[in-house]
Amino acid sequence: MKCEYCELLEKKEDIIYADEEIVVAVKDKVATPGQLTVFPREHLTILEMVPPDLLEKCAVVANKVSIAIFEGLGSQGTNIIVQNGLGAGQSVPHFGIEIIPRQESDGLNFQWQPKQLMEDEIEITHSLLVEGIDQTGKVIKKEKKIDSKEKKEVKEEKGKKNYLLKSLRRLP
Repeated sequence: MKCEYCELLEKKEDIIYADEEIVVAVKDKVATPGQLTVFPREHLTILEMVPPDLLEKCAVVANKVSIAIFEGLGSQGTNIIVQNGLGAGQSVPHFGIEIIPRQESDGLNFQWQPKQLMEDEIEITHSLLVEGIDQTGKVIKKEKKIDSKEKKEVKEEKGKKNYLLKSLRRLP
């Protein structure tokens, strides 16, 4: 069974734009009329699998599609969304960028209530992310030194299954 995006490539009737690397298409299930999806022709399931040059091209095309939606549909705004992985609501196992036309009174609510973190949660999360990003070969400046107690807490936290670190280790 093929994924929904790969099937769109075969049908060709819902494709708005295509070149040798990327496609812009309309899907049959959308949040608002005019929603378009930008995705690579190659079956790449998540963002981390997309080569940087292809990701850049997808982002540039998504920007142009957003401009076209503003001008062509008279939208007051757009939401540009990547649902990356099952935990983020990804329902099609193929990387894609959704461009959703918005009007002030369209009834969609993409707002969420921010949660107030405790200072230790912020520091531990920061330390784990910095360590995970450092492992990708990127140079990150550490603004705050953590004391030995905090390091111990970080090590204890690392012992637990940590989705964020696992995700960061998948970076190319």
